[in-house]
Parts: sequence; structure tokens; C-alpha cells
Amino acid sequence: MSNPSPDRPTRTRHGLIACARLVLCFAPALLPGAVIAAAPDGAALFAERCAACHDHASDRIPSTVYLATTRSPEDVIDALTRGAMQAQGTGLTAEERVALATHLTGRPPSAGGRADPMANRCSQPLEPTHVQSGDSNGWGMDRQNTRFQSQPGLTAADLPRLKLKWVFAFPGAVVYGQPALVGKQILTSGSGGYLFSLDPNSGCTHWVYNAGATLRTPSLVGSVKLPHAKHHTTQPTTRQLVWIGDDKGTLHAVDTQTGTLVWKRRLDEHLAARLLGAPTLYHGVLYQPVSSLEEVYAANPQYPCCSFRGSIVALDPATGRVLWKKTTIQEPWSDLPKNESGKVIRGPAGGSVFSSPTVDPERNLLYVGSGDSYTNVKTASTDAIIAMNATTGARVWTHQVDPNDAWIMLCNGRSVDNCPSELGPDFDFSASPILVKPTHGPQMLIAASKSGAVYGLDPAHGGKALWMRSIVKGSSNGGILWGGAVDGTTAYIGTSEYDLASGTGGGALVALDLVTGAIRWQTPTPASPCGWGPARCGHSVLAAVTATADIIFAGAMDGHIRAYAPTDGHILWEFDVSQRFDAVNGVTATGGGIDYGGQVLVQGLLLVQSGSPRQRGNALLAFSVDGQ
Repeated sequence: MSNPSPDRPTRTRHGLIACARLVLCFAPALLPGAVIAAAPDGAALFAERCAACHDHASDRIPSTVYLATTRSPEDVIDALTRGAMQAQGTGLTAEERVALATHLTGRPPSAGGRADPMANRCSQPLEPTHVQSGDSNGWGMDRQNTRFQSQPGLTAADLPRLKLKWVFAFPGAVVYGQPALVGKQILTSGSGGYLFSLDPNSGCTHWVYNAGATLRTPSLVGSVKLPHAKHHTTQPTTRQLVWIGDDKGTLHAVDTQTGTLVWKRRLDEHLAARLLGAPTLYHGVLYQPVSSLEEVYAANPQYPCCSFRGSIVALDPATGRVLWKKTTIQEPWSDLPKNESGKVIRGPAGGSVFSSPTVDPERNLLYVGSGDSYTNVKTASTDAIIAMNATTGARVWTHQVDPNDAWIMLCNGRSVDNCPSELGPDFDFSASPILVKPTHGPQMLIAASKSGAVYGLDPAHGGKALWMRSIVKGSSNGGILWGGAVDGTTAYIGTSEYDLASGTGGGALVALDLVTGAIRWQTPTPASPCGWGPARCGHSVLAAVTATADIIFAGAMDGHIRAYAPTDGHILWEFDVSQRFDAVNGVTATGGGIDYGGQVLVQGLLLVQSGSPRQRGNALLAFSVDGQ
């Protein structure tokens, strides 16, 4: 996938290559013998590490002019330090990063203006956190990833009275992940590398954990048994942890009461490995998907292509001990004949997992969506929905939709350097499969692809296709990116025609009949103005959708959060977050495009994260009835 953000499911890829596409691309920085200038000469550093891509922008790579006019020096420093461009930042001193960022943007980083991570500390102690029914925890509201909230504490009749309660400003320039609201605690993160514990009522900060790398995955909270606990002791025998993954392939386990690190483990030693999909906890086992940016690294002709394979890692949630690790690609390594440039490509490689695994308790299975291939070496496991035994990780079945989707950034179809001889469209499964039992009909999996197609699959018969519906033209930026929500009769899917070069493109919310895949209704995103002006004002619905019994929430790249009627798709309520807000932590928060995670709705509190690598922002907004 090239992104599962611009990150790459979007070809920033699931930012999730998005950043790669968005900030600085893989350049000579990693080549043998690369020399770092002794003095912090920003122009020379940019020429050495960035210009080869950005001065000749193509595909999803932003131009130098675009970066200079739309990115702050802090954005560039973040990308080089802990974002998708850390490879380009390897070996640079802090002064050299500042010099490069200053040269590119034309101004030095601000001495202030960013939120102090420790600002606005709560005066009252944090109540112990316990996961309860109705909490929003992890990615999909439940282990089946339905994204349906049955206990929202809010109905459609309350929408006219919905008011902004408070706004929190992240220290970074982009928002990733999706907040968890568990008990009296919000757990959330932005691009600054910090995990925050916030109070739902006021937005004050209980504690901050510094992960030292960009945090992308949603937070997941769960209970673990303390080692060597004795039954007769009066001390607690369990501990509440929050798990979150970073851009360097490391999973962190943090105590929810104190914010202290309990354990962390790097799950893949590959240079390009990253964690983008949320972990899942089931029957005392933690499952974490692993993805990569190797498609971006392989744009360097001297990079040895390709060696990464996506995987699911099963861990002991209390200690981080790896129980098993299974790669999506099972075929043995082989070499292709030399290409036009005389280079041998090794594979198969790819199959990144950008989304949270889906649990089927009845069959003891995990369902996983995989990304594209990086080479022409054939594999049956890319662009596929894969069923795995939850206990052992053994493969049960695979439903592949495109066996010929090999993609590397900057390739144009010629078989030169690391490029596949037939360049694929980059149609990953970046969204989690949804396991649902329709009100009328058999249980099924709903799987949406960047191709713009939605599939109804039969989990009881090897993933056999029950129906397929194409609802939007696909693209590497994702015709459907982060996925939809379901109720007992309908799947609600956001669509996108987003173009990274222009930052424009339409979108819609589409309702599909679960049993047949027929379109019930389709509501195009209104052509509302963007708060930042007409430039790069897109209306795509890239972010995940959230559903309740009488409201469907969907955010768009124009910075508007909208509530739709599930019966016919008419818009019930909307709010423009693309503005500036006085944040509770003492600085100004800026709303941007709504991307990746969907809206969280618990106890009558609606949480909206605003800010994307495609249109930056750093705001977490909390709404409630009458703002109370």
C-alpha cells in the first residue's frame, strides 16, 4: 500500500506513506559513503538528501515549492526526527535538521507557540481506569470492528444542541491514531511522539508519556494479571495498561494510572518497519499488525529490493513476550531475471498490514487485510483478506482480489532499477475487515479496498465472495481508505477522489445493503469552503466512519465533521473544525483535514481529531449537549 495516510494507504501510504509522500523522500542519505556536511548548511543538506525527489516531484511526492509554502519548519523537523523521513534524517544533528528546515521553509522554527506537553495538569487525581461496556477502546468499537456505538449517550434529537466543550492542542503538527475513551480517561496522541491521558470533562492532562517516535496507532486499554500475585494479598492482582505503536516498529505498554512505561518491544528489525494498525486483545493475547515504508525506500536505485514482509505478531500483553509471528507472505524467496538496468530483484515482498485485526470468536479466527506487493515475484497473499487461527497463527484461508499489484514509488512502468515491470495500481486493503451478522442473512465479512470496491465475503466457506460493489474510482491515495461502519442492515462507507498534487477531490458517504451490496443511498460531500482558504480544499471522506442507531458520523478533508441520517443520508448536523481555537493547554489549536481515525462517541461526549499529513492541524475537539 502506499500509504494506509498520505501515509501510504494513501500512498503516503497508509501514512501512512503519506508522509513519505508528504515530506522528504528517500534519497542519497542512506547510500554507502554519504557525507554529512560538517557545518549546518541547509541548502547543501537539502540538495544531498531531499532534492532528488522533491525538485522532480511526481506520483505522490510533493514538490519543493509545495513543501516550502505549506509546511512549517517544525513539520520538517518532526518528519526528519520521528516521522516518515527519519531515514533522511539519519546522522543529522539537531542543528543540521534546523538548518535544513529553515532553508526549505524560509524561516527558523519558532522559539515558542507549541504546547508544553506537561501544560494544564489536572488538579484532581485520576480515578482508576477499568474498561466497561460502551467505552470506545481500540479501533472498531468491538473486536469485530463494526465501528457501531450502541451506547453513545447521544441521539439525533440532541444534535441541534451539540456545542464545543473544549479543545486540546497537540505539540506536533499532525494528528494520527484515534482516541480511546475508557472510564474517566481519554488516551490519545499526535505527531509529536507523546501519549496523553486527558480528563473527558475538562481536557486537563493527567500524565504524558514520551515514546521518542511518532505514534500512529489508536490506543488500546486492557487488564493484565500481575506476575506472582498471591490470592490472599490485599494488593491488586491486575494492572491496567494502554498499548500503542510507533513509526519505528515498536509497541509500547504504558500504565494507565501513572503513564510510566511497563515494557516496549520492537516487532520487526527491518529498517522500514512501522506500526500503523491498532492492536487487538483477545483471550489474553495481544495481536499487533506490522507494516512498512519499503516501497518508498526502494525508490532509491541502490536500495536492495526487497525484503520486508507484513506480519501479525501475537504477544503476552503483560510482558511483551512474543508468542508467535506470522508473515502475510508464505512463499519462499526467489530471484527474478535481471531487469533493464541489470539488477536482480528478490521477492516476494510486501503484504503490509495497515489495519487492526478482526476477531471471529465462533471460529477462533483473525481476519487481516494485506497491502500490495513490492516486486513481480508472485505471491497469493497481497491485496488479500487472510484468515488465521487465533491460537497458533496458522493460515486457514486466503481471498486475494488482485495478484498483479506490485508497486514502488517513482516507478513509471519501465523495468529499471527496483521498478516492477508492470506497475500495479497500489490497491491495498488499508481498512479493517468488518465481521457482521445481518438482521436477515448469514454472517459475513465486509472488506473495502483502495480500489473503490467493497466485498461481501463468506467466512464460513473460505472467504467465498458473496457480492462485490464498486462505488468509486480507485487510486493509490485510496478510493476507500480507512473504512466504514455497519449496523444490522447497512454498511456505511466513505469514498474519496483525493488528488495529492492539488489537494482537491470529491467524496461521499455511501450506504450499501449488507446482504446484496446494493446501494441504498449516496450523499456527496457538500462543496463547503475550507477555513484555510480555497487552495487545497478537498472534500474526500478518507477518515473512518462511526455509526450509532440514528446517527452516522463522517469527517472530510475540508475540515467538516458531519452527522448523517442512516435512513436516507441527509445531513443532520455539521461543524467546521478548520479554524483556530484557544486550547485548554494554553496555546492555539489549528483544525485541519479530518483523516484516518473516526469519531469517538461515549457518555454523550463526541471527540473529533483534526489534522492530516494532507492538510495539517493539531486539534482534539470535544462536543457535548449544550457544551456541558
